[in-house]
Amino acid sequence: MLFEPIVTFILKFKYIILFYLAIIIFFYIKRKQLDFQAKIIVLYRMKFGLRFIEKFVNKFREPTILLGYIGVGAGYVGLIFISYILVKNLVDLVIKPSAVSGVSLVLPGVNVPGLGVLPFWYWILAIFMIALIHEFAHGIVARAHKIEVKNTGIVLLGPIIGAFVEPNENKLRKQSDIAQYSVLAAGSFSNILLAIVAILLLNFLFMPLQQTMVEPTGFTFDAYVNEEYPFAKAGILPGTLITGIDSSTTFKFEEFSEKLFCTNPGDKISVNTPQKKYPLVLAESPDNPGKSFLGIQEIHNEFELKEKFKTPAWEATYYSLDWITGFLKWLFILSLGIGLFNLLPLPIVDGGRMMQVFLHKLRGEENGEKWYRKIGMFFLLVLLLNLFYPMIRGWLGI
Repeated sequence: MLFEPIVTFILKFKYIILFYLAIIIFFYIKRKQLDFQAKIIVLYRMKFGLRFIEKFVNKFREPTILLGYIGVGAGYVGLIFISYILVKNLVDLVIKPSAVSGVSLVLPGVNVPGLGVLPFWYWILAIFMIALIHEFAHGIVARAHKIEVKNTGIVLLGPIIGAFVEPNENKLRKQSDIAQYSVLAAGSFSNILLAIVAILLLNFLFMPLQQTMVEPTGFTFDAYVNEEYPFAKAGILPGTLITGIDSSTTFKFEEFSEKLFCTNPGDKISVNTPQKKYPLVLAESPDNPGKSFLGIQEIHNEFELKEKFKTPAWEATYYSLDWITGFLKWLFILSLGIGLFNLLPLPIVDGGRMMQVFLHKLRGEENGEKWYRKIGMFFLLVLLLNLFYPMIRGWLGI
């Protein structure tokens, strides 16, 4: 009995455990070639990809420089946007008890509020693509400006694994401000472009292909907002298939929402399922006073294969498309999130380096460095509060 929770945990996260065991073994074998920085950052340098970077730049130097300059503008827009969102989210958490943190660690096997559980294979493939594109973008733009790229490599920061490209810092600092900005912004800009490609492929290719093979059957939800709202009070369990409201049959949540739009808080409605009808009284939305509220979250439309596609070959095609659409959804979320996170004015990421160059130019090297450290510490505190304040609030019962 004592070992059951341990065995359950190991079985649930077996792929993650095996992955990190492989990383530990690899780093142990290469231990003599590792560079430890600040005691928690481990770097393994290599020459992988340097030849590709050189060939690419020799062929596309001018377009790369132009795209790098566009990335500077996008980078500063992103820096201002993500900084504002981070501060606003913290203010909302403090003054609105019902507010949910917009910042979360997105790790495999963990239920991300509003997004569901990130599968391990989606995570490892997406992180590999994102890190590779991010770091190679830095290297390619650096070489386009004739800055030496000394190494590529793997970095481990606690449980977070990533990649890096190491340009010659002395030569980078001697470049014009715009050249430095373009090298620093290139990684995040490439991640944002990858996110755009992923969402376009998802919405205009793979999802439409998948939807031609299925017909809607209703919607489900994974969790209550809390136990005080209508669905929980009515006893409608998470995972229940909802097929209608009152006398109307609805096969998608959007259709259900259209009917719900015509109701008011306090109205009595009937929620239909294949098994029975549930009477309930609508609540008022905590975020939109005067609007009806069901009290459910993580809502999904459900589908089933059309009859003509119920053959082994077509089913394999459908499930392949389903895997790809799921992967593209998470690739979009992770790539956009990592791209914007790297634009925060923090000392350890690209946005911080961009802010450092800007402040050195604006206020001189000494005063600029002081302002850079103050701003970096402020946003580090804001980030940590965004992550941990909801937990602290729960402990204190606020």
